[in-house]
Amino acid sequence: MGDKYKTDINPKKKVAPKDREPNGAIFMLRCAELHLSKEDLDDMTVGMVFDMIVEKANDHEKYDKKAPAGSMAAFFRGELNLGD
Repeated sequence: MGDKYKTDINPKKKVAPKDREPNGAIFMLRCAELHLSKEDLDDMTVGMVFDMIVEKANDHEKYDKKAPAGSMAAFFRGELNLGD
């Protein structure tokens, strides 16, 4: 009987090696870089902080296209054609 699942998958995406294992000290360093106070962290989850870290890392990215003003509202009203 053959294997049900393929386990020898070679992803095309290159994954950079981790510089260091995540730990509490690294997490607090990233919080300090984001200027988050203890009071800020009281109302946040770890996932929210990680989302902020990712967004900060993407701040330098330049995008070819920018959405026109009001396009999100039009999208949620069902008036925006995504095929354009």
